[in-house]
Amino acid sequence: MPRRTVLSFFSALALVLATAPAARTAPGDLDPTFGGDGVVRTDLTPDEDYGFAVTIQLDGKIVVAGEQGVGGPNPRFAIVRYETDGALDTSFGGGDGKVAIDFTPGADFVYIVRIQADGKIVVAGTADYFGRNSRFALARLTSDGSLDPTFGGDGTVVTDVTPSYDALNGMALQPNGKIVVVGGVSAGPDNGKIGVLRYRSDGTLDPTFGGDGVVLTDPTLTFDDGYAIGVEADGQIVVAGQAGFERFVMLAYEPDGSLDPTFGGDGMVFTDLSPKTDTPFGLAIQGDGKILVAGADRYGSPNSRFALVRYERDGSLDPTFRGDGTVITNFTPYSDVAYNVAIDPDGKIVLAGQAGDGGEAPRFAAVRYLANGRLDPAFGGDGKVSTDLTPRFSSAAYGVAVQGDGSVVCSGVSGAGGSRASFAVVRYQP
Repeated sequence: MPRRTVLSFFSALALVLATAPAARTAPGDLDPTFGGDGVVRTDLTPDEDYGFAVTIQLDGKIVVAGEQGVGGPNPRFAIVRYETDGALDTSFGGGDGKVAIDFTPGADFVYIVRIQADGKIVVAGTADYFGRNSRFALARLTSDGSLDPTFGGDGTVVTDVTPSYDALNGMALQPNGKIVVVGGVSAGPDNGKIGVLRYRSDGTLDPTFGGDGVVLTDPTLTFDDGYAIGVEADGQIVVAGQAGFERFVMLAYEPDGSLDPTFGGDGMVFTDLSPKTDTPFGLAIQGDGKILVAGADRYGSPNSRFALVRYERDGSLDPTFRGDGTVITNFTPYSDVAYNVAIDPDGKIVLAGQAGDGGEAPRFAAVRYLANGRLDPAFGGDGKVSTDLTPRFSSAAYGVAVQGDGSVVCSGVSGAGGSRASFAVVRYQP
């Protein structure tokens, strides 16, 4: 082959390669611009580390809060911040993108993270989780990851709601800077109550809420627990919880902490999805004020399923949402559980959780619904995606957030039950 022909051939080949389209991706595919393959794992300790919650800053950075050292001698709050490409943010914490907060010598568990309007990061959970007198615990960080001394004096606040077992599960930020939290408080072994607390921006309890900042509600004569909380545009506070180990209970409070009689007639609404245990874990409020609650029906059974319920502002089930306000979604013949819910910029609804618990390899799972509650066929081909991060070991997504472009970010754990469980963050294409 003449030299000129050879050069022309290779020039043409180079042009084809340079102009060839990138591998085609579809909504729900793993995003290769995030960590190289859509998955980022972060080992914080030699023990198990769980990324329970995720949120996204205005600049696109991703903040994950969870637990480091589970199974070790001193589990504690852990906060990790990532760049938009999944790299650890070296401007956060001690230069490695990581912050640990130790409240007690026991196990301190964090379940929720929120970003204030000023960029400060608020995390909340439980101090001494396995102790006989566990307590609500919050911390606030400045944007560089240092504890904020204007919050509680040293950046942390611990509240002993009752002399017994108290566990904080959910948190929301009000536009005026106040912080509302919800959890289960145990006045006795068989009659746990739902506790809602409101803090002022400096971390002190707000006496304009319930008289001392604390409101306890007892929907049943057995054990009740509060899992998630949100704030409507008019200041109404909405809580999703479990009543009597059996069914969803929704509570609505006036800004002063009294139950709102416009919601269900007395501030309470009960929802039975199955004859077995139904448990809500996540809550989101739409722009029109309708309330989305995600969890599982038949929770704890070998074949639980993703559950999504939408309520009107008055607590009634929304008939425009699949006809009766409820949607049940199955991934596997095993246990499937939705742990959180988010709303994307187009009004689509995203649930994240675990698929296949009880099977060979439980995995990350995400579902996207259209605004009417129907599965979005553009996402994963049928509205559902699952990701097996660690064959033979358990993985689960506990937190979900949606970026401005619609990309779905899930946080959780990779390799639970293995030799090294780690924070896991997965990003799916919009």
